[in-house]
Amino acid sequence: MLELFASQILNGLAIGQVYALIALGFSLVFGVSNLINFAQGALFMLGAFIAFTGVALLQLPLPVAATGSVLIVALLGMLLERVALRPLENAPYIAPVLSTLAISLILEQLAEIIWSPESQSFPVSFDEATYYFGNAYLTSTDLLIFGFGALATLALTLFLSRSWWGRALRATAQDRDAAAQLGVRTGSVRQLAFALAGALGALSGVLVALYFKSVFPQMGLPFGLKGFAAALLGGLTSTPGAVLGGLLLGVVETLASAYIGEGSRDLVAFSLVLVFLVFRPHGLLGDRRLDALGGASGAAGAMPTTSVLASSSSQRGAVRAWELPPWGFLAAAAVLALLPALTQNAYFLQAVVYAMIFALLVASVTLVSGALGVLSIGHAAFYGVGAYAVGLLARNLGWPAEAALVGAALATACVAVVAALPLLKLSGHTAALGTLAVGQIGYLVFMSWLDVTRGPMGFIGIPAPRLALLGGQSLTSLAGKFWLVAAVAGLALFLAQRLLDSGVGRAWRGIREDRLAAHTAGLPVRRYLLVGFACSGLLAGLAGGLFAYVQSVVSPESFTVSASILLLTIAVLGGLGNLTGAALAGFALTLLPELLRPFAEWRMVAYGLALLIMLRLRPHGLLGAR
Repeated sequence: MLELFASQILNGLAIGQVYALIALGFSLVFGVSNLINFAQGALFMLGAFIAFTGVALLQLPLPVAATGSVLIVALLGMLLERVALRPLENAPYIAPVLSTLAISLILEQLAEIIWSPESQSFPVSFDEATYYFGNAYLTSTDLLIFGFGALATLALTLFLSRSWWGRALRATAQDRDAAAQLGVRTGSVRQLAFALAGALGALSGVLVALYFKSVFPQMGLPFGLKGFAAALLGGLTSTPGAVLGGLLLGVVETLASAYIGEGSRDLVAFSLVLVFLVFRPHGLLGDRRLDALGGASGAAGAMPTTSVLASSSSQRGAVRAWELPPWGFLAAAAVLALLPALTQNAYFLQAVVYAMIFALLVASVTLVSGALGVLSIGHAAFYGVGAYAVGLLARNLGWPAEAALVGAALATACVAVVAALPLLKLSGHTAALGTLAVGQIGYLVFMSWLDVTRGPMGFIGIPAPRLALLGGQSLTSLAGKFWLVAAVAGLALFLAQRLLDSGVGRAWRGIREDRLAAHTAGLPVRRYLLVGFACSGLLAGLAGGLFAYVQSVVSPESFTVSASILLLTIAVLGGLGNLTGAALAGFALTLLPELLRPFAEWRMVAYGLALLIMLRLRPHGLLGAR
C-alpha cells in the first residue's frame, strides 16, 4: 500500500509539472496586464499539434519539432497581445478577456479543420522504460516531463531574477504606471509576457502529448482549466505559487483517481479549488491584489464600474443604454407567437424556439453578472439543474408542465443560493473563479451521479409538455411547444425587468458599484446577493426546463464550462446589466451559427471573428451597459 501511494505521488508530480507550466503562463499575463488569458489552453493545444506535425508529417527529430513549436507559439502569443489586448485598453475590463475567449474559439476550430476533429496518435521516438524505487516506479516519460518542466521553471526563474527584461517584467507587474515613468516600455513588456506564456503553453502541450501519446483539438479547454485552477491555488499573482499549485493539483488528482475512482479526479480537484477560495481566496502564495481589480466591468486597479464606463466613454463617445419597458417583452413574445401561423418551416421554428430559450438564459446571466457585478463563469450548471429537474418531474413523476416548470425553477433557485454561499465573501476575480469551480463541479455531478442523472447517457424520452390548464392536453406539435416557450420566456422577462426597475434592482446596482459603501449605508448586502442568485437561478431553471421539453433528451454535454463561457460572452455583448440587450444578444447570436451553417466547419470561425469585431466596435455591448 505504501509503495502504491509513493508511485501515485511520483506520477502526480509529473502531471503536476505540466499544470505548473500552464499556470505560469496565466500568472505572467495576469501579472503585467491584470488579464485572465483564456486563450492559454488553445496555445497549449497548438503547441502539441505543431510538434505532432513536425514529428509525424515532416519526420523531424522530436527535439527539433518541440523547439519549433515553442518558438511558433511564442510568436502567436505576441500576436494575441496585439489583437486581444492593445485595441481594447480603454474598454471595460471584461472586453479583452472575452476577446481571448473568441480567439480561443477560432484557434480550436481551425485545429479541427487543419488536423481533423479526431484524436491522433503522437509518435514517440524512444522506447518506454520503467524505473523502480523499491516497489514504487516511474516511467521514462514521467522523468522526461518532470525534468523538462523543472528546467523550464528554473530557466524562467533565472530570467525573471537576473535579466533586465525579467526585472522590467516584475516591475511592470508590481506597478505599471511607476514602471512606465522609470522608462520601462510597458507595451513591449506585455508582449514579452504573452510570448513567454505561449512558449510555456507549447512546451506543456508537447509534454502532455508525450504523456498520453495522442493529440486532439479539444484538449486545450480541460488542461487550460487545470492550469487556471493551479494558478488560483498557488496565487494568480505569484509565479512560485503557480508551480506549487500545479504540483499540489497533480498529486491530489492522482491520489483521488487511485483511491476513489478515475471519475472523481476532476471533481476532487475543483472542489479543492472552491475550498481554497473560501478559506484562502488569494492562494497559497498570492496577495490581496485580486480584491482591487473591480467587479464585472471593473478595469485594472480599484476603479469602480461607473468610473470605468465614464473614462471609456470619454474616449470613445457617450454610451447610452437602450432598454425595452417591461411590457415590451410581452409584446415581443406575442409577435413571435405569430410565426407558427406564418410559416410551417420546422427548421426555422426550431431555431427560433432555441433562440427564445437562450434569450431567457442569457438574461439570467446578466442578473448576476450585470446587476450584481459577479461574473458568472459556471451558469450552465444552473441551466442543467432546471433541465434535469423537468426530466425527473415530468418523466418519472408525471407532473404537468406548469408544476414541473415551477418545481424546476424553485429547485434551481435553491441550488443557486447554496452555490452562492461560499462566494459571499469573495469579490472581483476571486468570485468569478468561484463560479467557474461551481460550474465545473455541476457538470461533473451530472456526469457521475448515475442514479439520478444517468451519467453520460442522460435522460431520454422526456414526454411532451402536458398542460393541466388545458385539461391535460399534451403539446406534441412543434407549434404548441413554440407557444409555450414564447409565453413563459415573455412573462419571465417581463417580471425580471420589473424587478430590475424596482428598489431591489437599484440595491443590486449599488452593491455592484461599491459593496462596502452599500453595507455602510445599511443595506443587507448578503441577503440581496442571495436574492439575486435566487432570481437568476429561477430564470435559468425555467430556461433549462423549457430546453428539456423541446429537446426531449438531456445530457451533460449541454452544460459544460465552455457553454457557461459562451453565455457570459453573449451577456457582455448585449450589455451587462441591460436585460433587453442580453435577451436580444441571446436571441440573435443563437440564430447566427444557424445562418452560418452553409459555411460548414468555417461557421464557428466566422462566429469567433464576429465576436472580435463586435467587441472592438461596441465594447459596452450592442445596446449599452446599464
